[in-house]
Amino acid sequence: MRVAIPVDTPEGLRSKVSFLFGRAPYIALVERTGEGGAEEVKIESNPFAQLPGGAGPALANFLRERGVSVVLASDVGPNAAAVLASAGIRWIPVPAGVTVQEALNYMGSQPQPQPIPPPHPFTSREEEISWLRQRKKWIEERLKEIERALGES
Repeated sequence: MRVAIPVDTPEGLRSKVSFLFGRAPYIALVERTGEGGAEEVKIESNPFAQLPGGAGPALANFLRERGVSVVLASDVGPNAAAVLASAGIRWIPVPAGVTVQEALNYMGSQPQPQPIPPPHPFTSREEEISWLRQRKKWIEERLKEIERALGES
């Protein structure tokens, strides 16, 4: 199984997960073994990091072409999320700043809720507002999970 993780530095398993998806400076491509370990970690420069627009969807298509089946990222924009979802690539949210090794541990945890990809294009302003409300609810639920994990609830 090939896993992609946007990272800030090219330090292998010690690389930190980026706050960014499409504009992360590097992408960690990890081949997972059946036992859940990292068989091979390859760090590549993100060829879309400097695009003036559309970096997220471009990276999502690039990952699809590379045979990625899972993305571990702190957040993915709505356009990139739609590309990932349409390609059957699972996005598992992980906190920015954790190492690649720590991020890989999220794959064995409970299934993570997936964000709702937007319809493209929105057919009305009401449809867009409805999608934004659903996205807001999804984000609020993730924040509650983080607060519980931190013992702040």
